[in-house]
Amino acid sequence: MGPYGIGMLELCSFGRIQGGGAEATLEPLSEHLYEYKTHMIQNYGAGVQACYRGPRLYDTPQTKEMVTEVIQWYKKYRNILNSDIIHLRRPDARDWDGLMHVNPNLKEKGFAMFYNPTDTVMVRTIQLPLYYSGLTQTARVREQEGKPVTYRLDRNYTIELKVTIPANGYTWYVIEQ
Repeated sequence: MGPYGIGMLELCSFGRIQGGGAEATLEPLSEHLYEYKTHMIQNYGAGVQACYRGPRLYDTPQTKEMVTEVIQWYKKYRNILNSDIIHLRRPDARDWDGLMHVNPNLKEKGFAMFYNPTDTVMVRTIQLPLYYSGLTQTARVREQEGKPVTYRLDRNYTIELKVTIPANGYTWYVIEQ
């Protein structure tokens, strides 16, 4: 099962994702860093208050560093990640999947996450509905920690965003005023 197929399930004490067999095993964690990180990003990125239980969260210094990095990312964006969600496309495991958190009362008015379940890099132009973000004229959008680009909202309070999503991967964008 690819990293996208892990889904939002709980990591059990034996390092297996509940309901999966040997192919869903994440132990040893240090040999499955990408899958483990993707699992954590999917949970926190969807606003899931994940409960990781078991004998450990990490098994090597590299695994601990990855877990710390994801937790710091979540803490930085916690308020917007725990805000309302707009599903951008129904997931079907054949094309991109995406969701966007919105909150007009925060510095980060929106936070969009895009997932690619395929083995091929995807480049898509995606309409982001920003009505519930509170933005009315312009939006400053940055991919991850990159430089922001200013977009003008159309009459429907949307922008068109060109997104490149890595194969079997994800990317995210922060939307500000």
